[in-house]
Amino acid sequence: MDQVDEAIVELLEVDGRLTHPEIARAVGLSRSAAAVRVQRLIASGQVIVRGVVHPAVIGRGVLAYVGLTIDGPAMRIAAAVADRDDVPFLSLTSGLHGLVAELRAASMRDIDRAVGQLRGLEGVVGVDTLTYVEVVRDVVGPVGDVATDVDDVDLALLRALQEDGRASYVDLARVVGLSSAGARRRVVRLVDAQVVRIGAVVRHSGQDRQSAMGFGIRLTGDHHDVVAALTAMPSVIFVARTLGRFDVLVTVRAFSAAQLVELLDTVRAMPGVSALESWVHLEVVKESYASVLDSAG
Repeated sequence: MDQVDEAIVELLEVDGRLTHPEIARAVGLSRSAAAVRVQRLIASGQVIVRGVVHPAVIGRGVLAYVGLTIDGPAMRIAAAVADRDDVPFLSLTSGLHGLVAELRAASMRDIDRAVGQLRGLEGVVGVDTLTYVEVVRDVVGPVGDVATDVDDVDLALLRALQEDGRASYVDLARVVGLSSAGARRRVVRLVDAQVVRIGAVVRHSGQDRQSAMGFGIRLTGDHHDVVAALTAMPSVIFVARTLGRFDVLVTVRAFSAAQLVELLDTVRAMPGVSALESWVHLEVVKESYASVLDSAG
């Protein structure tokens, strides 16, 4: 991707349903040139625009982050973990844990059961668990409190948006038996209510320039100022308050090792940060938040 492509992706991460004229105006292209670029990015498979449903809406509002210490080849263990429908995210990482995963479940009892099953996998010699208190920022999915009252038409729209976040209102209307205007009203309401977030998910090939790093932070006092400062940083794509070994869990994205070092130094220098531990996401094995709706239905 060149700089124009990256600018387009950043726009689509914020709003995956931006029209071609809106994108063209934002990046200084003609409408047709913007359309060609968007279509090329999506056709390549590197950029996927889809709707991600708030986990509470589908009865999986309890989230946890687990780091797996492994003995032996990571990919064999990763394959078994990736098969689980309660694992929407899985990554090979550097550092203490060979694998990190996110769990989404209906209750803490279900999280406990899942952690026990992961602990029992051959080759897993340790599991560190962080329970999410609050997801503050997520470039992939909706955050915050949400009303969970959705009807069958809403669910049908959500499933369609999971498959294609840029589906036209004409196509969405055909799926659910509404007029185009009726489909549009429903989609706008679902987005405004934080039931679904429609945005681009970038699948990095390992040959592009972006790197992702996770780090855990321990605090000396109240979390508010640190979390607010982290959330305001453009390179930060995920922030959650957690219970466990860390008080805050963060994911950042950068284009060079020097930028990652600068980010880490900036965070270490924040008042209230007492310790920081980092790891690099070497390869994302699974990032399939969309499949959760069907598996929970």
